Amino acid sequence: MKLTREEFRKYIFSYNEDEAFYKKLYLQKKKDSETFQDYCLNLDRNFILEHHLYVPELLSGSWSPYMEEKDFFQDTVENIMLYKHYRYTPVFSHKHEFFEILCVYDGTADTTIQGIRHTLHTGDICIIPPNTTHSVGIFDDSTAFNILVRSTTFQSTFFQSLTADSALAQFFAHVLYRKTEGNYLIFHSGDDVRIRDMLENLYIEYLGHEKYSYTFLNSMLVMFWAMLLRYHENDIESILTKDTAGNSVTEILNYLNQHYQTVTLSETASHFGYSISHFSTLIKESTGKTFLQIIRDIKLNQACRALRETSLSNPAICELVGYESPEHFMRTFKKTYGMTPGEYRRKNKE
Repeated sequence: MKLTREEFRKYIFSYNEDEAFYKKLYLQKKKDSETFQDYCLNLDRNFILEHHLYVPELLSGSWSPYMEEKDFFQDTVENIMLYKHYRYTPVFSHKHEFFEILCVYDGTADTTIQGIRHTLHTGDICIIPPNTTHSVGIFDDSTAFNILVRSTTFQSTFFQSLTADSALAQFFAHVLYRKTEGNYLIFHSGDDVRIRDMLENLYIEYLGHEKYSYTFLNSMLVMFWAMLLRYHENDIESILTKDTAGNSVTEILNYLNQHYQTVTLSETASHFGYSISHFSTLIKESTGKTFLQIIRDIKLNQACRALRETSLSNPAICELVGYESPEHFMRTFKKTYGMTPGEYRRKNKE
């Protein structure tokens, strides 16, 4: 059952049990830092373990976790998850395998990305790509939540829906194909009611778990990005600098995502007005991969998606993604993932 907007706002602003624990912990440390260690030693360890709470004083050494997709998207075919960032959570640096979109709903939030500190305000949307070290801290009544998006299906599900020359497409092409670190993109949407309403709709849809919610969320996220670009493409902050080839490479990658089943190197080079040798060099220098490696990755990403989300047979999936031979498909899949398509399907079903 879906929440009303009033119910959602009550949910987002109220303190749950875990947030109340963190707030009490924070205030206790602020009140008497000298006896805080002893205070922590007397905490209810069972409650901490059951709720997966982070108390640095009870850990030996630093904690800098790497979060894999399977830790969050365990037994679901969903590409998107949303959750509230708990206020007063002790700050810790971490990185993960998936995309994170940090949305400041009300107030401020401090985030550090690859050592660079930012203070985000109401309406700021910060996109943090995979394998980027970052941390978030909120130590007042401000509210923020995260949208998590699978990296493994991002390319096949979302990337190709973006206009090639948009700021988002350039950003995602950079992080998906160049694999550089320290990237981020911040939209400063301020008090734009349209963006706020769309964020509320996304979260309400996610909490409702109604029929076809998975499809709704995918479509709503694409619409959300389109709204950000329409209304706030000039309100972007990013560490990336545009290069002269950026637009054309992004356009090429979008083209490959749309025509991967049958596209060839010579046909694509001709389509964009390049010689084959120059086109091959451009692709390799811009993405770090050859043309054939990019096509292979797109095909296998689509195959993984079909294995997780459908009951299609291996030959049907092979034909769907553009492999001429089921044997070639099976061989390539096993070499890439270390398991057969059937084993991959069983593992992800589990």
